[in-house]
Amino acid sequence: MRSLILLAALVAAQPCLVASDAANAAARRLVAEKSDAVVVIRATVSLTITAGDRPSQSEDRSVETLGTVVAPDGSVLVAAAAIDPGAMADGRTVQTPGGPIRISVVSDVKEAFIVLADGTELPAKVVIKDKDLNLALVAPVAKPAQPLVALDPKAEVELKVADEVVVLGRMGKSLERAPRADVDQVCAVIAKPRPFAIIHLPYPGCPVLDLEGRLAGVTSAKADDEDLESGQGMGLTPVVIPVATLRRFLEAGAKAAPSPAPAPAAAPAAK
Repeated sequence: MRSLILLAALVAAQPCLVASDAANAAARRLVAEKSDAVVVIRATVSLTITAGDRPSQSEDRSVETLGTVVAPDGSVLVAAAAIDPGAMADGRTVQTPGGPIRISVVSDVKEAFIVLADGTELPAKVVIKDKDLNLALVAPVAKPAQPLVALDPKAEVELKVADEVVVLGRMGKSLERAPRADVDQVCAVIAKPRPFAIIHLPYPGCPVLDLEGRLAGVTSAKADDEDLESGQGMGLTPVVIPVATLRRFLEAGAKAAPSPAPAPAAAPAAK
């Protein structure tokens, strides 16, 4: 009964948005045409966590998240915290009943795979991360045999308050990772210190497109520093990293790693 009450509360907390006919038509078109640009990133991460002067604790953690393909060579943007669970906590000070404690988290992605829509798995590596943006670039270790379906980050799209957008994603493994499309609405735009647009959907790593189908940004989440500093945990606000910021991030990623070497196609993996 308690679980049912909690579920009902979560459902009630979701905003009720009435999409326009144009937005619904765009969502149907875009999920049919571009959903293969949404992939699954599966990784094993080694974490070493130190809280104040307490002994360090180490563990391996398996993570799975969605990512957005932004180049035919397989470059994928994901939320950094989704493949590095300690990204937002490292270096922060948490208030506890015994006083403030500084948290240190050292992480290492031991292995990673880009899982395509047909189940093909491409061994991958993390190229670059930005903790403040909560964004990471993942790329195949070897060049894919065939160009991947990708979304072009070169379009000049500026999100404004009340703009309708289409967010592409995928369902979970138990639901065959079926493609999904949601219509959302920009409810705020933040200019400084980093530009963000605020939406409602809490699905990190997903592409946000305007009704013309142009890439407007990628979903992420921003931590609420006040919650952490007050000892109330870490509140996360769904945000969209705008495409102009994505371009600068990708330029930095291109300088950080060489192009992958050619390789044969990977064999499809069982879902």
